[in-house]
Amino acid sequence: MLRALFRAVALIGATACIACGDAALDPLPFQVGIDASRSTAAPGDTVTFIVTAQGGSLFGVEMDYGDASGEQYGTSGARTARVTFRHVYAATGAYQVEATVTDAVAGQKKASVSVRVN
Repeated sequence: MLRALFRAVALIGATACIACGDAALDPLPFQVGIDASRSTAAPGDTVTFIVTAQGGSLFGVEMDYGDASGEQYGTSGARTARVTFRHVYAATGAYQVEATVTDAVAGQKKASVSVRVN
């Protein structure tokens, strides 16, 4: 009976491996984009940023809000990502917001957008 159980487990494992296959997916062209919900805001307003990326094995997204603050988001090797960030600017000024995406296959790529706080 124990042998039958081991054979059944081996057969299920073999079936799962066949279903998964050994073919690797080709990397997508490495592209990064960033959009802001608004290009002008008042101090205290929330600005939403959407970062989109595709590549071979995306590692993460690092945001620089241009006001000496930022944050990071891990993408765990995904081929595509769409990440939403929210930020509140306290002071007036012109800010260059930059998203840096790291791909384990293709390196790093940046995209930026400007926000003016009046």
